[in-house]
Amino acid sequence: MNKMNLKDIQDTELQILKHFISICEKHDLRYYLAGGTLLGAVRHHGFIPWDDDIDVLMPRPDYDKLQKLSKEVNVNNYRLASHELHNLNYPFCKIYDVSTAINKAFEDDETEKHLWIDVFPLDGLPESDKETRQIFRKSLMMRKILTTVHSKDGTGKSQLKAMFKPIFKKIFSRFVGMKKAVSNIDRFARSYSFDEHEYVGGIVWGYGPQEKMKKSEYIPVIKVPFEDIEANAPGCYEKYLTALYGDYMKLPPKEKRITHDMDAWRK
Repeated sequence: MNKMNLKDIQDTELQILKHFISICEKHDLRYYLAGGTLLGAVRHHGFIPWDDDIDVLMPRPDYDKLQKLSKEVNVNNYRLASHELHNLNYPFCKIYDVSTAINKAFEDDETEKHLWIDVFPLDGLPESDKETRQIFRKSLMMRKILTTVHSKDGTGKSQLKAMFKPIFKKIFSRFVGMKKAVSNIDRFARSYSFDEHEYVGGIVWGYGPQEKMKKSEYIPVIKVPFEDIEANAPGCYEKYLTALYGDYMKLPPKEKRITHDMDAWRK
């Protein structure tokens, strides 16, 4: 196998994104660049230079439809994996390029062995800010359990974390478990119908209550450049990016330019 550098990783993920967009356009599925991927599109017209992943959001009805199109997604080296398809231990879906292999420094999960793009559902949120905070708080608690269960023993960004991680991993695995944590996050996220509520946000793996946006402002599509293509951004992308990053056009200090701490190879 050949070791991949950051440019190789980005090029591979861009090809997965193009494949995903072709499926969405064929079946009139709505999607939006999200998180750091949207920030990269707006600030850099492509990847954030040090970034090594792609994130998109899909309204829950479109996300659920995508799960039924796995035969169309699964062509050549591409594979759709999700909680709904019972082949991913996360509450969202990934599209893999199985001609690649990865090794993450701090995580180890049997369903995550290839380069990917993340596809997250965009769900309804209540009008009440208090209820919104409660949903995100419950989701975050389950996410912490899930990431601990996924973690590699003996690893951590500090000696303290490496020492205590196996203890918490054992406790969480016994009393909650991976599948229950994923199911709980999925249940929290589906509490408020996307179609019936005025506000929306990425609950399953989101940043927090600051992601809450008015659906009427979010849904209209704005095209933004991303590398050599144009992709969808939410109509309120400026408000969204400001809520997540503050002055988003300003580059962060070098110590905050974070990647996934992984190695990747082309088979």
